Amino acid sequence: MLPWLAVKTLHRKQFAPCRRSGAVRSQTRQFRLSAAAFGAVLTASTSSAEVLPVDAALAKWDMAAARLLVATMPRGAERCAVEGEIASRENRLDEAERLLSRCLLSLERTRSTRGRAALDALVDVYRRRGEYGYETALLVRWLDTHAKTGDLEEFADLRNELGTAAALRGASRREPTGDKATVLHAYVNPLGTRSVDLTVRGVTLPWMIDTGANYSVVSESAARRMGLKIRDASYQVAGSTGHTVATRLSLIDSLPVGGMILHDVVAIVVPDEGLHIRSSRADYQIEAALGYPALAQLGRFRIDSDGTFAIDRAAPLLRSGAALYMSQLTPLAEVEISGTKGVLSVDTGATRTELYASYADRFRERASIWTRKKDGTSGLGGNAEGDVAVEPRLTMVAGGHSVTEKNVSIALVGDRSAAVLGNLGQTFLTLYGSYTFDFRSMRLQLGGPNHADRIPSDRS
Repeated sequence: MLPWLAVKTLHRKQFAPCRRSGAVRSQTRQFRLSAAAFGAVLTASTSSAEVLPVDAALAKWDMAAARLLVATMPRGAERCAVEGEIASRENRLDEAERLLSRCLLSLERTRSTRGRAALDALVDVYRRRGEYGYETALLVRWLDTHAKTGDLEEFADLRNELGTAAALRGASRREPTGDKATVLHAYVNPLGTRSVDLTVRGVTLPWMIDTGANYSVVSESAARRMGLKIRDASYQVAGSTGHTVATRLSLIDSLPVGGMILHDVVAIVVPDEGLHIRSSRADYQIEAALGYPALAQLGRFRIDSDGTFAIDRAAPLLRSGAALYMSQLTPLAEVEISGTKGVLSVDTGATRTELYASYADRFRERASIWTRKKDGTSGLGGNAEGDVAVEPRLTMVAGGHSVTEKNVSIALVGDRSAAVLGNLGQTFLTLYGSYTFDFRSMRLQLGGPNHADRIPSDRS
């Protein structure tokens, strides 16, 4: 995601500040479970304190193991909930909705602690599908049933979530119209990421391409120029720098991307100053960004080193490359590091790859070769600086491609038990020149159609 623009959920930003620009995350979404917490919730539903193997696999985001292990569970609502969570993570949304909606009431009747995890997963499904009316109805029913007997603070975040969903419930769930395939030019902006010029409601602006942004983003001045209608005036977001800013919600009824038209795109409207990035790299005013939900509607897209931005919703499903999973509205890529599988968020809006405190914990045997330095983060509302460790040589295998990056920063503050190990930025994505996302088959392929066996040089 765009480090400075992306609207982040807690799960995504339990990861400490990790980018040269600070990520923006929604404070109304802080009810989500981390991978470790999810495993704990699943475990608590059993009569034994022993962690079930499927729970351990889910906590580590070992999805291959989770798929095998869930098949060993007795049939019933508990198994159905885990199958629904797996389907949600793999972005099989129709299947996830069918499973979770079927088992949720049964879990509530038996007071299973898997019920809350199932609720959270189903809320995610409705949000990713843009079905805010269904999300609103689900949250109203849950709160009416449970809030009177539950902890008030526990349900405050759900009420905030309900307010957001209710503000958007009039949005339609329409597929993109117009061309199935289109080609644009995505140029490198002063921050080192890619932008594309789009004309929305008669206003042409540079839109950053940001898979890490939970929603699309526009500045207040850009929203005024486009004549956007504000849906909610009390939406709060916080950057990884620790600053919070009052923002607003809006819907863009029609957003042309070349010959393809997206409909009812949710956008966070941020004060201009909040999107003014001042860093050693650039002094730059961000005006707009395409976040994950908009980019997912493109289906499959490729960005080449020459700036070609090729979109094709009708192309064959991509079957090769690294597996992608979804943590709420954040895509995660499965990679292998030192023979160990792990997941990192994948973020076209980040200029560089950065690692989290969870990486420092998992690979602590390497700590003797790490150096220390001060690292700055520029983002929403200001700048921040802190101590980081430096991984001198990070080699990852993603979808059969080996990527080596040098001098990668490691956050020393954050959730050391988190499953997500870091954030993959442009330094990772561009090592083979081109990269392709296919959000239909959930694959990320490094290199273009003719990359063959070309081995790139190490990226310093």
